[in-house]
Amino acid sequence: MGTLPLSVENLAFRYRDRSSAAIQDISFSISAGEILLVAGASGCGKTTLIRCINGLIPRSYKGERSGSVLIQGEDTRDWTLARISQQIGTVLQDPERQILGSKVLHEVAFGLENLGLPRSEILQRADQALSLLKIDHLRDRDTFSLSGGEKQKLALAGVLAMRPSILLLDEPLASLDPASAQETLSMVRMLADQGMAVLLVEHRVEDVLNIRPDRVLFMADGRIRYLGDLAGLNAAV
Repeated sequence: MGTLPLSVENLAFRYRDRSSAAIQDISFSISAGEILLVAGASGCGKTTLIRCINGLIPRSYKGERSGSVLIQGEDTRDWTLARISQQIGTVLQDPERQILGSKVLHEVAFGLENLGLPRSEILQRADQALSLLKIDHLRDRDTFSLSGGEKQKLALAGVLAMRPSILLLDEPLASLDPASAQETLSMVRMLADQGMAVLLVEHRVEDVLNIRPDRVLFMADGRIRYLGDLAGLNAAV
């Protein structure tokens, strides 16, 4: 077995302005092709966990961090955010916050341009990401004219164009209607089936169960209360 895409070991973090830890004793890993559903009530530590994994802690949010986050077996403590974002693609709860470009193609190409890739490769990767998510017909549209579901797919396309090994989704269904939510989840299952490791943070657990997440990590009070298959979740929570 090769190196795991993501491993979290004994992770703990306390925000600078708080007296108690937001998360503690967090250890788990994800395999390639696996969907790990992270669930728990608001304030349980899910957002802090995401920030530790995608590097916003300690770069944007300050405090005391201990433990480690390993990507492909390497500790990311000294990595730049740019390096982390090439390995971990994050899609936020509100895609509007993530979309900066005025045109769909420009938006998908944005991260690639920051990497300084040749223009031909940028266009090739952008078109592949749009095609994969079946939104190539939106290529020349203005981003402000898109529906909520289309914006979610666009944010995902921008992330996929970077070709990360790990996809981190922070409540991607929050602003979507049921049909768009199912489409988004079907895409996530397709990406996992193609070998991507997926960390899916979501309140709407019932919806996510439709795509058969491989395991569930349930958090409460900053700690892991359950980590295992779906069958054992109800008994444990």
